[in-house]
Amino acid sequence: MPSNRMSGNIISGTLVNGGAVTVPTTEFPLPATVWVVPVAGDTVLVEYSVDNAVSFENWPNGSVVARAKDTLVSGVTHLRFSRTAGTGTTSTYGVS
Repeated sequence: MPSNRMSGNIISGTLVNGGAVTVPTTEFPLPATVWVVPVAGDTVLVEYSVDNAVSFENWPNGSVVARAKDTLVSGVTHLRFSRTAGTGTTSTYGVS
């Protein structure tokens, strides 16, 4: 039986510098998987907002140094991805 669930990435990108990338999520189909893949030596922080990016909270995995993922089920308006340590230019993030 066919699934109504989307497959593949909804959004993805590379953290090429120390700046944060903020992504609006209100149009994403749910549930959605949030993931990050830091390169060796990098630490990536993922945060979420439930108030239209007025304030952000750390996601349950905290700052990560290895591949991590979590599932969005409701209520998140924005995600923010930041490389907080390291100098790699190929750490990646995404939602699928």
